[in-house]
Amino acid sequence: MGTYMAGSRRNYAIEFGEGRPLLLLHGISNTGRAWAPQVPALAGAGYRVIVPDHAGHGASAPVTTPFGVSELADDIEIMLAAMDIANCDIVGLSLGGMVALELALRRPERVGRMIVANSFDCTATPTFAGLAESWARTFEQPQGPLRRFEANWPSLVSPAFQTTAEGLRTYQVWHALAAVADGPSLANVSRGITTFDVSQRIAELAMPTLFIAGGLDGMSPPDLGRALAERAPQGEFSLIGEAAHISNVDTADAFTRRVLEFL
Repeated sequence: MGTYMAGSRRNYAIEFGEGRPLLLLHGISNTGRAWAPQVPALAGAGYRVIVPDHAGHGASAPVTTPFGVSELADDIEIMLAAMDIANCDIVGLSLGGMVALELALRRPERVGRMIVANSFDCTATPTFAGLAESWARTFEQPQGPLRRFEANWPSLVSPAFQTTAEGLRTYQVWHALAAVADGPSLANVSRGITTFDVSQRIAELAMPTLFIAGGLDGMSPPDLGRALAERAPQGEFSLIGEAAHISNVDTADAFTRRVLEFL
């Protein structure tokens, strides 16, 4: 696909393989490159793997006003329509999981199976608003995305992963991406996502949904994922004990295996 237009904005997306459409949604301040550990296995298993960059992230165009989960979901709907995809499976991590939940509740007929990893059902709290504002202020500083990445890397992936060869390669790639990221755009997304709240609607999820949590995740603790799975009518829960917040990266093999088994 390459790019698609969402109004006057150009968004980026890439796809791999053929078969049932499978959408991979990344977290805040990251890009679709975060799904590199999963793409070969998922495409090899017979899926048409679609990996977009959210608005204001990666190769997608900047955003100039606060941009929330609803707007990010709007973009995905536009993309799927442009690709003539009426139904797909979705894997979303962190912010991507929030977008997945929004899409699933908004258009249940368009989602077959869903995986929500290391994510949240509600960010509309004073605590999260304060956290998001601190992110936004950092992003707005000179080299803000890079400064935030360097400070947050130790909490994003497990200590064991950080010292591996793959951990060092991932750090190098993501460090370079953060160095060219658009700080004001990321600040607008940070401020925009603070109104998300589907906590009272989890029981409406109409599709099989797997909630994945990392045992070392301090941002989205396992108890949250477990509670979401218990409230979803067809919910399942999977704990990757040695994973931190970006569990698809620091425990890639275990994450990919659980995704494929569920799908």
